[in-house]
Amino acid sequence: MSDEVEELRARVVELERQVRVLFEQTGTTDWAVEATRAPEVPDEVRLLLEAGEERRAAKLYMEQTGAGIGEALAALGEVAREVRGSRA
Repeated sequence: MSDEVEELRARVVELERQVRVLFEQTGTTDWAVEATRAPEVPDEVRLLLEAGEERRAAKLYMEQTGAGIGEALAALGEVAREVRGSRA
């Protein structure tokens, strides 16, 4: 059992390394990392998302927080998933 766990851990470490390399080589944004770095989503922006006003929410978020498009997409994507989940 212990050997199996260690093998799985080693595989996860290798996969994470490969993903980092891919992000670096392609210049693609790691949205999960961006979301953790993004400023808090203000209540007014959250209300716009709940109303289905994604573009207005993104614009307001960037204006209020000074976040860039990558941070905005990441942070608002997380909130949008929460909103969709609460509607289900």
